[in-house]
Amino acid sequence: MDLSTVYSRLLDFADQFANSSAGSGMPVLNRNNPEEKAIAEETAIDYAVKEENYFGDLLDNKIVRSCLKSIADKYYGNQITEIKHEGVQMTKDSYPLLYATYANCCHILEIKNPPIVYITNKLRGINALSVEINNERMILISRRVAISLTTKEQAFVLGHELGHHQQGNLIGHTVNGLVNSLSDKSGIFGPMVQDAIEVPLKRWCRRSEFNADRAGFLCCKDMEAIKQLFMKIGMIESVTVYHQYKETGEDHPMLVTRLQELNRYATLIQCHI
Repeated sequence: MDLSTVYSRLLDFADQFANSSAGSGMPVLNRNNPEEKAIAEETAIDYAVKEENYFGDLLDNKIVRSCLKSIADKYYGNQITEIKHEGVQMTKDSYPLLYATYANCCHILEIKNPPIVYITNKLRGINALSVEINNERMILISRRVAISLTTKEQAFVLGHELGHHQQGNLIGHTVNGLVNSLSDKSGIFGPMVQDAIEVPLKRWCRRSEFNADRAGFLCCKDMEAIKQLFMKIGMIESVTVYHQYKETGEDHPMLVTRLQELNRYATLIQCHI
């Protein structure tokens, strides 16, 4: 499927969706299809809270998912393949301690088919990235994550990335990456970017980060370790009104906001134990 066809179908669907009552009557994930059934089962998780705007419903539509995956494969496929070949796959032999931490995270989150993890020099600092390109599910982590973080900090990072995979929301983040990186967005998404995609997409992305943090917390179970990790990444604790305003237009919440949300979630979890 060429890009012009993908774009045309996506625009057609967006128009239909916008003119419908929250997308009613449009085809959604088919639970009888093995691949889509797996997506549905993976997204049935109790720690995630859905962002109440139409972008999440948009991503649940199989036509849209197919179109967006085609765009992602086209624009990111070669780049991800290069990173994968340059990196080192995490195994029992290559990174035994990190592998054990990862296996424990998968056990806690009940993930039966975990993504492959690659350690790469392409990511700088304390960094990690979840991708699903050309039907391959991967987690990419920087060498600093692999060799300089404590076990609990690694558990949070790995659990966070597994949370993104478990929510089944990677295609939304891929679209967000394209929206952020393209200087001329009209070439792919046209005039619907600002009005129909970008604003609700940013809100949706922030919510998915909070959800992924919850998965990371369930794997780490130590708020002090998470705070220390956020400090290493660059968290500022003195937040101004300007910071709060700017946050509303970002795809990632501020680290201090994420910590506040996690503290509330940790308290909620403890109340139910």
